[in-house]
Amino acid sequence: MMKKNATFSGGEPALANACVGNNGSVGFEHYAKGFSQSANMLIDQALSDLCTYPVDFLIYPVCFNMRHSVELRLKGAIQSLINLAAIRGQRLEFDLTGSHDIGRIWDFFKKNSEGFDNRYKGINDQVSPTIQDIAEVDATGQTFRYPYSIESQKHLVDVSVINFLTLKTKFNALEKNLDRLLSLSEYLTEEYSRGSFTKNLSRAQLFQLASELPTINKWREPSFKDKKNDLRTQLNISNNEFTKAINIIKNHYEMAPLIGISIELPGLDRDFLIWFFTQWNKYHHDAKEKTTTPTVTTSGSLVDNFFERLAESHQLKAAIWEDTSAILTPEYLAGLETMFYHSNEIFSEIFTSGYKRALRNANVIFKAPENTKGSFMHLLDKTNCFSNILKGLFFLHHEGLAIELIERFDFEGVYHWQKKAETRELFELPAFAYLT
Repeated sequence: MMKKNATFSGGEPALANACVGNNGSVGFEHYAKGFSQSANMLIDQALSDLCTYPVDFLIYPVCFNMRHSVELRLKGAIQSLINLAAIRGQRLEFDLTGSHDIGRIWDFFKKNSEGFDNRYKGINDQVSPTIQDIAEVDATGQTFRYPYSIESQKHLVDVSVINFLTLKTKFNALEKNLDRLLSLSEYLTEEYSRGSFTKNLSRAQLFQLASELPTINKWREPSFKDKKNDLRTQLNISNNEFTKAINIIKNHYEMAPLIGISIELPGLDRDFLIWFFTQWNKYHHDAKEKTTTPTVTTSGSLVDNFFERLAESHQLKAAIWEDTSAILTPEYLAGLETMFYHSNEIFSEIFTSGYKRALRNANVIFKAPENTKGSFMHLLDKTNCFSNILKGLFFLHHEGLAIELIERFDFEGVYHWQKKAETRELFELPAFAYLT
């Protein structure tokens, strides 16, 4: 067992103990945040009292921390890019531990990220000037650590003066854009993990392709061949990759409607949904009132009302289950659960994978009638079941069925759904989901 270090060890107060190693969040981003926060604290302290905290001394730790934070952030971005490339079946290699040349690090990331997905370009263009400024003054992290280079040349003789307020403005802007870069990488990691891409086309480019294709009923027309060749040339893809892209589009809940195809709901159909919401509406007969009018109950009648409602609920559930058990199938149960639990997702691919998991689970549950009943009643109990499934219907481009349900059960005034396909604006997709 390693002897306890008297300097680098825990103590009191406990709140002053920092978690490190396997007891902490070890990674480029975690380290980078520490250096950037240190730089910002020193800058703010210096600017708050320029007489007490001489900028001539503080400039070195400030700029070293700033530069090292940026180096770590870029290395973290490269690691994310390497992971992204692996999802796509590509291999990227970079010496993350051996290289400290920030210009070389940036050039590698910029070239490879934009080659991988052109959505990186907008953010790269924002951060590039400041990173190049850093690389020009301190390429390898030595300039602000030592007064002389290993060749005994004095550092910063061509700079002379560095303004703290300018540093704060430029560094804070860089940090915000590097945060955006991190968010983009996180989003793309999730997006690519859904599998909707080809060798050269991202999910966003597939959406763009789908929007430029004529509807499928026109594909047999002579003009389609010319359109196809134009799109292939524009995207610089082979005929084989174009075919793969078309197959993804034709089987994608969000893209298929752009070419005139409507994909069936996972495990559900119109008649069953109408039947299910008829039962749900019976059980939640006061759902609209609950959302618009507060219930006032006197203390004297509270207990009597509770037991009366409990008995009514039990009887109603028993009657609903008696009718349900005769028509409920594993597919219907899996479909309801998928639509309910995934209604807030931003990737429709999750409905497909989620339904497969739910169906496997439903087939197991159906071997025990009580478990089947419990799973169904759990959904029936949900007061937000109607709104969640409606949202799923709009998301999967079954707007007509969603509007029919709204009108049939007279819930338009409560949920404020618009009678048009633009209701999909309910889904707040990040800007990264689209091509810029």
